[in-house]
Amino acid sequence: MVAELHELDDQEGGEVTRRGLLVRAGTSAAAASLLSLGGPAAALAAPAAQTQSGVLRLNQGSEPQTVDPQKASFVGEIGIIMRVFRNLLTFDKDQNLIPDQAADLPVVEDDGTTLTFTLKPDITFSDGVPVTAHHFEYGWKRHLDPLVAGDYAFTGYNIVGAEEYNTANTKSLSAAQLQALRDAVGVTALDGSTIQFRLKSAAPWFMSVLATWCGLPARQDLISAGNGGNEHESKWTEPATYIGNGPYILTEWEHQNRMHMQANPNFLPAPAPIKDIEFAMIVEDAVQFAAYLNDELDVAGVSSPNKPRVDGDPVLRSQFHQYPGSCDFYIGMNTQRPPFDNQKVRAAFSYALDRTGFVRNILGGQGIPARQFVPPGFPGYYEFELEEQTFNPTVAQRLLAEAGFPGGRGLPQIKMSFSSTALNRLRSEAIASDYKKHLGVDILLDPVESTAYTAMLKKQETTPQMFRLGWCQDYPDPQNWYSTVFHSKSTVSHTGWKSAEFDQLTEQADIEQDLDRRKELYRQAAQILLNEAPVAFHYYNVAWALVKPRIKNFRPDPLEYFFGEHNLYNMTLAD
Repeated sequence: MVAELHELDDQEGGEVTRRGLLVRAGTSAAAASLLSLGGPAAALAAPAAQTQSGVLRLNQGSEPQTVDPQKASFVGEIGIIMRVFRNLLTFDKDQNLIPDQAADLPVVEDDGTTLTFTLKPDITFSDGVPVTAHHFEYGWKRHLDPLVAGDYAFTGYNIVGAEEYNTANTKSLSAAQLQALRDAVGVTALDGSTIQFRLKSAAPWFMSVLATWCGLPARQDLISAGNGGNEHESKWTEPATYIGNGPYILTEWEHQNRMHMQANPNFLPAPAPIKDIEFAMIVEDAVQFAAYLNDELDVAGVSSPNKPRVDGDPVLRSQFHQYPGSCDFYIGMNTQRPPFDNQKVRAAFSYALDRTGFVRNILGGQGIPARQFVPPGFPGYYEFELEEQTFNPTVAQRLLAEAGFPGGRGLPQIKMSFSSTALNRLRSEAIASDYKKHLGVDILLDPVESTAYTAMLKKQETTPQMFRLGWCQDYPDPQNWYSTVFHSKSTVSHTGWKSAEFDQLTEQADIEQDLDRRKELYRQAAQILLNEAPVAFHYYNVAWALVKPRIKNFRPDPLEYFFGEHNLYNMTLAD
């Protein structure tokens, strides 16, 4: 999922979508959702109330651009969605797939290309309407609808007919032709409780997608009513029509200010023990830290400027948590715009990036230098097998000269965009300083308001020339990194980079059943990505957070934004 650097400021003091992610910097997914997400904005518009019995007070950060499940890709968006909706499967505390809305794991037939799920009996939406297989079929087909243009539609391309439908030319085809393509998509409700997927090929990663926000059950009646009859817009996400089958109900949304959720009384096997969640929208690090100290938040991220205060206070020190995240943050280069259409220029900018110095001096140790895409310990990380991106100013200068820009002379003006917060500016200035010192290049810094920045990064035509972004794991498989983010058909990354060889290798790896062969195919793809350098990998996040002692059984979890039962039912409030 994309991770905008601003979204995770509150957890790691940095700036992170899938975001989409990603997009949307300091979370394991636990920080992405339980701790919620920081983002740029002015100040705490309406401070959360002092401690209220049964109310968990979190900081959402910036206003989500969308919480439409069929359109979302950024971390902050998904954290909201996965409290209101649930999918067929989920992950347990060890990241194993287990049934959620499905009664069991699927019946697998036809050499792994047909998956048939039976739903649990008696599951309903929060308004009491029964959840049926038809809602899952509609959710997937809306997910793939070319007029909806969802960022994660490509995750369904292994379904029969899915890519053909999603990439159809809506201007040249008639409504009947589009309907025929929709009907041909291999997701079918065989009856009210049975949903079947027909795949092009067996794929080791596909069932993990069925534990994400992709293909969530959707109500055509509510979407149409909330959109004024149009099923393709996202106006339906206001509380009156934003009705899901998950553990919480969105009851209030004061835009740019706050959200409130209440436990869904119809949720099975039982309502969540935490009855209410209040989300503030605090976007500046100093303000959210002050809100925590003033007992207006139960959780707050800790940035490096605030760490000495924590270390020097015995009470805060006892509430401090540190844990590794699941995100990689990078400097993106739009390869469709000069000078980053030149591979040697991109490589020079990668070699000129002092990752270790940035983590030590700017992050205050709150991170790990990233020299390849996948963080250590995650599927798809290669400890010894890759020639990684490293800091080498001599090589950087040579490559820039070979590209025709010795000492940076002759380069067009380069503008680096970032989400506008004080911390993001500090970090962007440090990056620009590296490029000035090691390449002789002056970078024009371009702070952009949070929601506008998110919107810019969702379309190739508006993607900045240079930008800061990140990616956080959606599910534990290398396909979720290499293929999801950098395949030329991906819609969550907009560097504009395309490599036929990379595409071919990842496509082969995505369906390869032999684990050793699969690992080698992804390794080859990873090396191409490193050499071509559409991005300069920067650092892996480490989450620092303060958690009030009233939160019991707090457990950091890299996939917590899916709100698995292991956290949903174990975490409580002691008032």
